[in-house]
Amino acid sequence: SLFLSPESEKEVLALLFDLLEQEKSNFHALLTKLKDNSSREELLNLPNDQLFEILELNVNENQLSTLWNLVNHLYSVGLAPNFREIIEQFQGEYLAFSDEISYSQDYYLINRDAAQKKGRTSEEIRIFTLRLEDFEHRGINQPEAIQSQIKTINQKIAKLSDQIQNNVVDDQQNFSYKTDNLEAFSHMPALSLEKIKNASKESGKLTIDADPNVLIDILRYCDDRQIRQDIYWIREERASKAPYNNKPLILELLKLEEEKAKLLGYGNFADYQLKLRMAGSPENAKNMIHQIFEKALPKAQEEIETLKTHYQLERLEPWDLAYYTRKYKEEVFAIQEEKLKEYFEFDQVLNWLHSFVGKFFGIEIKKTGETKDNLYYEVFKDGNLISYFFLNAFYRPGKRPGAWADILRAKNSKQLPIIFNVCNFQKSESGTTLLKLSDVETLFHEFGHALHAMLAESKYPELNGFNVEWDFVELPSQLLERWASEPEALRQLSKHYQTGEALPDEMLENIKKLSTFMMGNWVVRQNELAIVDLMLYSDKVPENIEALDQKILEFVNQYSLFKRDERYQMYCCFLHIFGGGYAAGYYSYMRAEALEADVFSKIKENGLFNPEIGHHYRDQILAQGTRKPAIELFEDFMGRELAPQALIEKYDL
Repeated sequence: SLFLSPESEKEVLALLFDLLEQEKSNFHALLTKLKDNSSREELLNLPNDQLFEILELNVNENQLSTLWNLVNHLYSVGLAPNFREIIEQFQGEYLAFSDEISYSQDYYLINRDAAQKKGRTSEEIRIFTLRLEDFEHRGINQPEAIQSQIKTINQKIAKLSDQIQNNVVDDQQNFSYKTDNLEAFSHMPALSLEKIKNASKESGKLTIDADPNVLIDILRYCDDRQIRQDIYWIREERASKAPYNNKPLILELLKLEEEKAKLLGYGNFADYQLKLRMAGSPENAKNMIHQIFEKALPKAQEEIETLKTHYQLERLEPWDLAYYTRKYKEEVFAIQEEKLKEYFEFDQVLNWLHSFVGKFFGIEIKKTGETKDNLYYEVFKDGNLISYFFLNAFYRPGKRPGAWADILRAKNSKQLPIIFNVCNFQKSESGTTLLKLSDVETLFHEFGHALHAMLAESKYPELNGFNVEWDFVELPSQLLERWASEPEALRQLSKHYQTGEALPDEMLENIKKLSTFMMGNWVVRQNELAIVDLMLYSDKVPENIEALDQKILEFVNQYSLFKRDERYQMYCCFLHIFGGGYAAGYYSYMRAEALEADVFSKIKENGLFNPEIGHHYRDQILAQGTRKPAIELFEDFMGRELAPQALIEKYDL
């Protein structure tokens, strides 16, 4: 409540600047010592643990980073829209200080010398290795003039990333669509139809607002093809027109990323970004994407032809895909999503997830409280509290689209971590909220990320699970999803919200048959997005917006199942790659999926609910965090190298 009061903005901003000044003062005091040879020698002669703690720069138990994370969280979930001004005023100063540390020659050299001291623990050696790699990757050995240019570029990129994300949120919030074709919505799910009616003020007309759950249901259930087409394009064209046009911002961002990479001696930004990742280079990532695409394309084309033949369609357009896929599932497999939802009441699913995870990984998750927006938990292992966790589950106006996991407060030797998940599920005001099966998968996915952060054993934040190579970070999340699709797990997880019965065997069998239906399309779509991302950051950046549009269209039409035209503007709201951490990294989903498929095959061989294999996975991957390179973690668990066939079998490619 302190942060959400009307007068909080000035107080929070003042506190941020006060904490920043404390961190600056501490760092500058250290630099003063480092410039004096005798003081520097005294530091190096300190016991290893004392010197290491000093070099961690852990001022006031990381109060600044925690408060900054909280400000960004409250703004992202729509609880504090006025915090946008705080972010705009403070971010530049915070980034400038971060860059001062990153390009401090004295701080780099003391870390390099400290790393060479004997008697270091394995964790300290790993941290120094990663820290020095990051210093050198960012350009610590570049001339000061180039470093100065990079700092300026970093400031501009941060502002552009925020503007791009804000434009998507603002455009979404100002969205409104009206129609008088009430009959077209006769098959809509009751909850979405109720929300449409509640938003409608004019007699004889329906008004559709920005709720993403409603928009997705329209694409699945609305019988009017023109309305589906309109909604499809409205979603695809978000933030592509004034006053929220992201095109000039994206073009400028791409040019800045390219300039930065070339200043650091790389051919393009993708070369720079993938240097320290598992793929190693954009060429390796592109080759992987292309190989998977070649496997998935025939299946995807066959799926499209199946729908066209069954419904006697001459053409199937993108706005038809969800609609006819849903109808086909109902008619051929007797799977009705609205009936299926009745077996996945939100609280029941969440309780089952926490119970399963507790037994499988040997932990205990205790609920400690709740508010209108959040559920709060404590996580225990061997009777010891190891982490705090909270979940912000439901859509609200002003909330950033999508779902994510993040760290509010990092773990250190004196503090436990605070981890959170954010989703955008559709909440029923009646008190009984039912989830789509895809929602269940999202809930499991994000909690898989949370476990990666909560179960990392190291006391050092640099060895947290989120700091593994980016093309490994999706493995734990995608792995946990599998318990939301396996019949053996669904039999336990499902429970009808009225009768208490589990899913019938016939429905479970049909879900199993459906598990690979339209997966060719899904894989092709993921590869389409991945290749657009890689090409944008590896090819020469276009000179103007028209050339950018044309280039993206060329990329997309190489990999898309549908012929795209000049209306294709989806990249303007592709937040993952413009500020969401996945720039030149969206391929990571498919890379991690190949790893996950192999890991899951071993778990399934040993038993989906076998705590022995669960503990082995926990100890070899989750608990290790970033103690080792990701490929070593994978091979420690598997006892061998990656077998790519597991991914092919997962999607029946």
